[in-house]
Amino acid sequence: MKKRYTLIIFTLFFCGCLLTDKRSKQSNIKLDDTTTQLTDTVIKLRKLDKLFTVGDFDGDGQKDTIFEHNFSRLSGTEIDSSADPSEYEFDIIWQWLYKQDADLYLAFNKDNQDTLHLGISGGLHCLFSLGDINLDGKDELAFVKDNCDFSRLSSCQIYSMCNKKWTVLEFIGINENAFDFDPETETLPTTGVKGYLERQNNKWVYYDNSWYFDGSHEDTTMQILKLDKCK
Repeated sequence: MKKRYTLIIFTLFFCGCLLTDKRSKQSNIKLDDTTTQLTDTVIKLRKLDKLFTVGDFDGDGQKDTIFEHNFSRLSGTEIDSSADPSEYEFDIIWQWLYKQDADLYLAFNKDNQDTLHLGISGGLHCLFSLGDINLDGKDELAFVKDNCDFSRLSSCQIYSMCNKKWTVLEFIGINENAFDFDPETETLPTTGVKGYLERQNNKWVYYDNSWYFDGSHEDTTMQILKLDKCK
C-alpha cells in the first residue's frame, strides 16, 4: 500500500512538471478566470488615432472642439496605444481593453460641459459635426464606434446637447465596410460615412442599413436626414 501511494505521488509530480514545462514554453499565454489570454508583456500595440471635430455644440455662438479620449481607470492615464487589430481577434483586443478598465469618451475643450461616455471600445471610425439640422441653435454630432466584435454591422450615432446633456437623436444602421480603404492610395473620410450618411446638394442624406437587424425589407434609397428637436 505504501508503494502504491508513493507511485501515485510520483506520477502526479511528474505530470505537474510536464504541465509546468509546457506552460513555460508558451510564455506568451496565461490563464485568467475563464479563458486563455496573451500576456501584456508580449501584446503588440498600435498607436490609437484620436479624432476631434469642431462645431457650436452648446449653442453659445462660439466654436467648440470635441475630442476623443480613451482612458484607463486601472492606471489613471490616457490609453495612447492598444492591442493591434491586425494581429489579434476581437476577443483578445476586448480583454486587453477590459483589463485596462478602459473608457472611451468624448469631451469638450472647455470645462463645465457634459462628457459622453461610450464604454469599452477600440476607438472611433469617424467623428464629425452635422451642423444644425434640427434648427435648435446647436450643431449635432455624429460618430461610429469601433466595436470589439466579429460582426461588421454597426451604427452611426447622432447626438445633440439637450438641456446641457448629450442625448441620442438617431441611430443609422451601417456596415463597417464603409471604412475599408487602402492606406497607400486612399485616406479615411473625416466627414460622413460613404454610402450611409453623406452630404449631397448641401443636405445630409442617409441610407439606413437597420433592416439587417429588424428583418424588414431592404430599401436602398438615400433619404434626406431629418432630426427632431430636443424634448
